[in-house]
Amino acid sequence: MSRNTIAVGLLAVMSLCAVATADAQTAPQTAPKATAPKTATKARSALLDGIQSSVIKSIGAQAKTVEITPPDTVLTVVRVNSNQNASSHEGRNNEAKVIAGIASDAIAKTPEFAGVHTIKVQYIKRSAQDAVTTVDTIEFRKNATGAFEIHVS
Repeated sequence: MSRNTIAVGLLAVMSLCAVATADAQTAPQTAPKATAPKTATKARSALLDGIQSSVIKSIGAQAKTVEITPPDTVLTVVRVNSNQNASSHEGRNNEAKVIAGIASDAIAKTPEFAGVHTIKVQYIKRSAQDAVTTVDTIEFRKNATGAFEIHVS
């Protein structure tokens, strides 16, 4: 091996060590920022899972027929291939009122859900090929007192 090859190899190792050292020095500064959102996300996920469980128990649904999307400003509860799809709009409205009540009670005093202004209950048909047809959508909007009431358009 020539001296030039050894020198180039040594410089490469020194560069890698310098990069690793720089990364190690910045890691403690970024680690707390990364853990805070994960904690909030876990708490948020736990609350959404609790809403889903409560809905399933309250309306007697199968777990695979109730999905909840994490909200920014709209909390959406999707009823997938529900027996309510064959019901009337009034029947779906009645079930949606129960679902919205559960969701509303769960998020009412939770600061991270303060920005939610709409709870949407959507009834869909989903085929085995993931084709989706919307059967009905019922919305509940937050009023001036903070209560969610059915929105009629």
